[in-house]
Amino acid sequence: MKKKVLLSMSLVAGLVLGVTAVNWANVPPPPVNQTLGIADTKFGNLTMTECKQCHTGTDTQLAEMHHALINTVTPAASCIRNASDPATLTTGCHVLVSDGTGGFVFDDFRDCLKCHTSSPHHVTTAALQRDCQKCHGSLIDNPLDGHYIPTYGISSVTPLPDGRTVAVPGTNETAVVQGCEACHQADATATPKPIFSNADTHHGTGIGQPGQGDCTWCHSVTSSITIRQCEACHGVKSLHNIQADTPAAANLGTIVPGSEDLGYGHIGNNWDCNGCHWSWYGNSAPFTAATVPFISGQNVLTAHVGQETTLTLNGNAFTNIGGDGSTVYNPTVTISDGSNTITLQPFSVTESEIKVLVPALLEGVYDVKVAKEGVQSNLAKLTVVPDVVCKSAVLSKTTLTITGQNFGAVPPADYNSGLGVFVGDEAAKILSWSNTKIVASSKSFKAGAQVVVKTLYGPVSGTIAAVTKKTR
Repeated sequence: MKKKVLLSMSLVAGLVLGVTAVNWANVPPPPVNQTLGIADTKFGNLTMTECKQCHTGTDTQLAEMHHALINTVTPAASCIRNASDPATLTTGCHVLVSDGTGGFVFDDFRDCLKCHTSSPHHVTTAALQRDCQKCHGSLIDNPLDGHYIPTYGISSVTPLPDGRTVAVPGTNETAVVQGCEACHQADATATPKPIFSNADTHHGTGIGQPGQGDCTWCHSVTSSITIRQCEACHGVKSLHNIQADTPAAANLGTIVPGSEDLGYGHIGNNWDCNGCHWSWYGNSAPFTAATVPFISGQNVLTAHVGQETTLTLNGNAFTNIGGDGSTVYNPTVTISDGSNTITLQPFSVTESEIKVLVPALLEGVYDVKVAKEGVQSNLAKLTVVPDVVCKSAVLSKTTLTITGQNFGAVPPADYNSGLGVFVGDEAAKILSWSNTKIVASSKSFKAGAQVVVKTLYGPVSGTIAAVTKKTR
């Protein structure tokens, strides 16, 4: 069987020099290296580890983010659900199982797939309204926004939905050119997970299944799919603004369209242009201005009410030089609660990292995006939770009275929730619990020891003090 490669003298040079696999794929492609956007996979093949490549944070931070949803519905979300019920804010989250001694513990809830048994991404209101940019940013176009789609006839340089296969002169190999498959090809042997074909990745979104959109969003019912249908989501501008930084020594740390190493995007190198257009030659796309930024991680998922927070975003293409070779496009950060949006100027910017001071915010879940002129990043989240405060912890014999604020709801007494009052690993008996005062009992309480209160909004600690004796 003939091996398919991308036909290019640069590819031949790369093979001679021994180009190694980078970020799950090859440089140069195919398959394309997985630097920007969602990897070429199917949601059904995601694992918890892969979910957390986008939903970053510690288990505690992720728990706080979920707990902040409790009061977003009326009545407030239930903590407990029956194992036979689906996991929703209405039915509840945690399933109780017997501990074998007459009590109960939680079934494992640290695995995302325990609740998210199918893709939650394309059943949202935004997805069903075809607001793709809500989550994906400018890596994709919204099919209903009126963006430019060519109306002229398809020519010899127009990309095809798949591509065409040509013989590589002087070899027994073939190459896919003039289409998406020039770079986006499957590789079942890729690590740490396999890469899937365009057909698999698009069908793997779930779009077209009951409650998840319509097959005709992509497919014509009267003819085979054409590039013009693809451009409803992958338009001229969005495709010509997708580029990651490369190891190019002349401009390391920034993106210069036409002057990057090949195989890291759509506009970094003439080689990239040939993959889509084959006989089109040039050094940068005429539509290139601000390249699309991509967020791949953040230092914190939660902030506290009334406190400023330094937010560090990691990713790609946060800054770039335009197609004119001189204009510099720098980012801002937008934070929105759905009704109001604030725009923040970062105090530190590199191609792959942004640091920005987020002002004090009210409790809630906020959308975070990086924006450059005319384009925006994929969606990140920042959850603002109440600040748990321990003001005092006073001991009288074996009874400890803790005062503070935002202790939240009392932990249930009949099963192990992981919440409560602790000295070391030992949990105390809760006698009473309110938002500002907790009374607990334990023989392990001693003056000078540290007590930890574990609440829905995170833990807080304090030093135990002995009760002050009254004097006559």
